[in-house]
Amino acid sequence: MNDQQTPVSDLLDAKFVAFDKIFLDPNNPRIAPENPPGYGDDKALFDNGLQEKLEERVRAVYDVANLEDSILAHGWVPIDSIIVWEHPKRPDHHIVVEGNTRTVALRALRGERLDRERKKLEKLKRTPTRFGEEMRIQQDVVDRLEKIVSQTDQLRVFPVAAKSVEELQSILPRLLGVRHISHAREWKPYATNLYILSLYERLFRARHGDKGDLRLEDDLINKVASMVSLGGTKARRNIQAASAFTHFKRDYEDKLPEGETLSDEDHYFFELILQNAYPKEQFNVTKDTLRLPKESEEVLFQWAFSKPRSGKEEDNENVFYKAESVRLWNQMATYDGKSGTNFAKQLDVDSPDEARPIRAIEAEFLQHKTQRTPIDALTSLLKALQDLKVDTLVSQQEHLTPILERIAQLIARYQKMMKAAAD
Repeated sequence: MNDQQTPVSDLLDAKFVAFDKIFLDPNNPRIAPENPPGYGDDKALFDNGLQEKLEERVRAVYDVANLEDSILAHGWVPIDSIIVWEHPKRPDHHIVVEGNTRTVALRALRGERLDRERKKLEKLKRTPTRFGEEMRIQQDVVDRLEKIVSQTDQLRVFPVAAKSVEELQSILPRLLGVRHISHAREWKPYATNLYILSLYERLFRARHGDKGDLRLEDDLINKVASMVSLGGTKARRNIQAASAFTHFKRDYEDKLPEGETLSDEDHYFFELILQNAYPKEQFNVTKDTLRLPKESEEVLFQWAFSKPRSGKEEDNENVFYKAESVRLWNQMATYDGKSGTNFAKQLDVDSPDEARPIRAIEAEFLQHKTQRTPIDALTSLLKALQDLKVDTLVSQQEHLTPILERIAQLIARYQKMMKAAAD
């Protein structure tokens, strides 16, 4: 196996690092700020203010509280490795490239949580009650927290075998791609796609410099695809979806109904537009698109985000009441092409104000599909019969024979009826 398949070869042997010498990664696509500092700027990487903001972001994205409770209940059990990179300009300063959530949980347990539980214990000692069990329980909590602190003062980590930023950036796609893109511990789609977009942008800027707009080039896409073990077509779509949603989020989040935001899950709208031919065509998306055309963004915003979405799904009055509406729109267009109907055309991007809620169109669409003509039914039956295999007929003849006889009887009966009507 080569290094593409064996990222463990990119790690050094485990070592122990002081807990206060490991820092969250502001370039992690799941928690990064809008303009991540990269790995070369050591001052920005280890800035206390940025680290605090990253903690807040981790807590907003992940269920850190439950992880804290689990560690408190079971102790520190480092089953999953924490992977770090020691910065060449800051000896003994380590960026956590894998394990940011666990790091935040440990920070809380070692700091704020321990302080809070100690204060509770001291208060109980000052005002003892007859119920001694309360004191014992609180003492046990403090003892367990202090044990966790002792266990993690020196944290066992695996360093990335990179002596420079360039080496790190070469290794990370293999390392994180295997863990989060194509295997079990997958990132959610937007985080994955942002990471792939960041890889592409780095390669593009290395080739063209910082001037000029980002654009898609086939050989660079294929190179990124190889780095993260994806096909070229999928890598292209991932890059496009992340870029298009990021642009949309920047320009439209402040136009949402009061109190609402665009979540990472809304990125799914853009994935589905890119995956389905009819919406892709209607929104004028090409193989080189990195953001929707302005007029298409306006239509998408009006149809999917202009009305409140915070309540129950059935109360959502937007034309698209969920991302899957985009796929349904494509299914309607396919059906229209076969059946001569016009369900999909009731959503016209050139007349967005006239669009009916897709929920209403869907009801009519489903009703029409159930009202099949005799030609539809017989054509489907003929195809099904043609697809039957000889070995299936032989192995199931006991059950199939009476069914086929019944079909033959019905066919003979219908033929007589049609012949009589013709005469």
